[in-house]
Amino acid sequence: MRAEFDAFKAALSTPPQLAGKVYEGTRTTDAGEPPRENYVVVKFGIPRFNDERYTAPQVYGSTRFYEVDVRFVATSHAGVMALADAALKHLLRLVLTVPGRVCEPIREDRTANDLQGVQFDKTARLFYLDTTFTFTSRSA
Repeated sequence: MRAEFDAFKAALSTPPQLAGKVYEGTRTTDAGEPPRENYVVVKFGIPRFNDERYTAPQVYGSTRFYEVDVRFVATSHAGVMALADAALKHLLRLVLTVPGRVCEPIREDRTANDLQGVQFDKTARLFYLDTTFTFTSRSA
């Protein structure tokens, strides 16, 4: 599972606009506040193991379906859109390279976030956009 996460995070960090701006989990300054800059947060959960086993339990090497939540954060609406645009251009239909696994192309699943669009957090004074990317990983 960690190999898939590392491959996804590396792919997301590839476009020049996103290089050095992709983080795991929430970000805070020393004062405990969100930093006022443009960045991307990735939340990677445990996959669903789905290899159509109806008479036996799944195993670790089973087919894995991943949903990766990504939040684009910026100081402006345009900043959020620039981050999202760079990510979408690079990730959609990209096939990750994971040792010992065969991955299907990455897709976006906006239904998971109800197509809310860019939001503004009044407390943090930051704009953000949430989306979910999905892909499947099978044993090679």
